[in-house]
Amino acid sequence: MSDSIRILIVDDDPQFREIVRLVLRRAPDFEFVGEAGDGQAGVEAVEGLRPDVVLLDLMMPVVDGFGALPRMRAAHPDVAVIILTALDAEEAAEGMLLGAAGFVEKRHITERLEALIRVCAPVGQER
Repeated sequence: MSDSIRILIVDDDPQFREIVRLVLRRAPDFEFVGEAGDGQAGVEAVEGLRPDVVLLDLMMPVVDGFGALPRMRAAHPDVAVIILTALDAEEAAEGMLLGAAGFVEKRHITERLEALIRVCAPVGQER
């Protein structure tokens, strides 16, 4: 069992990915293993990097989060996928039906994301 929670960020906005890293950098047990700018690249990154948690945007080019999420969950059911969304909670809840472990609105990441990762991390990674 690893001492860190391995995190992959999948979002089409490089500046937002950097903000997420900055917000979560204060947690010494979070390890960023990679990032992707679209859903297809995210699916491939999950396969290659084997993160514990994927932070997944819903609205992206190539393959959106709604398309990527079921593929990630089917291939790696042990990976927790947390939706990061600018959409309202009602629309993001659709992602929950596709197997997401949780979701957070992008405007609330500074106060909610770290705790959500800890709650959703696979068994053996919980803090």
